[in-house]
Amino acid sequence: MPVIEAVGVAKDYDGVRALEGVSFTVEPGEVFALLGPNGAGKTTLLRLLTSILSSDLGTVRLFGQADLRKQLGRIGYMPEERGLYRQLTPLETVAYFARLKGLSRTQARQGALEALTIVGMQAHARRRLDELSKGMAQRVQFAAALGHAPDLLILDEPFSGLDPVSARDLQAVVLEQARAGRTVLLSTHNMEHAERLCDRLMMLHHGRVCLYGTVAEVKARYTDDSLQVECAGPVPAVAGAMVEPMGERAARLRPDEGRGRREILSALLAAGADVVRFEPVVPTLEEVFVRAAGAGAEQELQQTRAAHEGTAP
Repeated sequence: MPVIEAVGVAKDYDGVRALEGVSFTVEPGEVFALLGPNGAGKTTLLRLLTSILSSDLGTVRLFGQADLRKQLGRIGYMPEERGLYRQLTPLETVAYFARLKGLSRTQARQGALEALTIVGMQAHARRRLDELSKGMAQRVQFAAALGHAPDLLILDEPFSGLDPVSARDLQAVVLEQARAGRTVLLSTHNMEHAERLCDRLMMLHHGRVCLYGTVAEVKARYTDDSLQVECAGPVPAVAGAMVEPMGERAARLRPDEGRGRREILSALLAAGADVVRFEPVVPTLEEVFVRAAGAGAEQELQQTRAAHEGTAP
C-alpha cells in the first residue's frame, strides 16, 4: 500500500490553477523527490498532503486513508517557511512540537533528545536558539520534524541556505532515515540534491506533472547519442554532429537527427582525431527538466536558485 497516493489532484487560487491533474504515489521506505522551480506547485501540493489546504478536484490518501487529518500524527513536516521560538532551547522546542503530536511529556523529551542527536545538535540542546547560527537553527527545525518518530517525513527545501558541509550532513540524515524504514518526501528546486538522494521523482512545471519515475527512467527518456571525447590534440569538426568544446582537447559531440554514436565516432577518426577516451553522455536532471519543460525552463531554474541563495532558516 502506498504511503501517499494522489489521483487527478487540482487546486485553484482565485481562478488561477496552481495544480492540474497531478497523480503519483510514494511507496514505503523510499526517498521521493518533488522537483521544480518556484511557482511549479510544489508547496501547494505539500499543503494539500498536510491538510493545510484542501484540493478542488481529485483524491489524496495517506497510508490508504482519505481522512488526512487523522493521519497527521504519523507525519513530520518541515515547512519552507521556517519558524522557531527564539527564546527557547532546542530541547524545549523539539519537545514542544512532539507534545503537539500527542506524546507525553516524558516521551516528548526523550524523542527530542534522540532527534537532536540524529541531526548533530545534542551538544547545543540547552542553549537558547537566538544564540545559535542559522545552520544550527535549521538543524533544530529538522529535529522538530523527527521528534515524534513519524512514519513519513515531508521536507520542503530542507537544505536551502545551508553551507555545503551542513547541507551534506543533513542529506546524510535523510538517507539514514530512509535506511531505517522511514518514508521521505523531499521537495526541492536543486536537481543535484535529488539525484543524489532519491529513489523516484516527480517534476512539476506550471502545476502539471512534467516527468515521473526513477532517476534512470527519467534520464533514459531524454538521453541522445551524444559522446564526450578526449583527444591527444584538438578535436576536429565532424560531419553530421555539433561539436561543443569542453577545453582545448575535449568536446561533446551531439549527433544530427538520424545519426548514431558509432557513425559519429567513425567520422571523428576519419577526420584525423587521435582519440584518447570517449564515453556516452548521460544528461543531468537539470538538463532533462529543461528539455522536458521547454522554453523558459532554464531561466526559471536560474531565478529560483538566485531566490534561494542565503535563505535563512
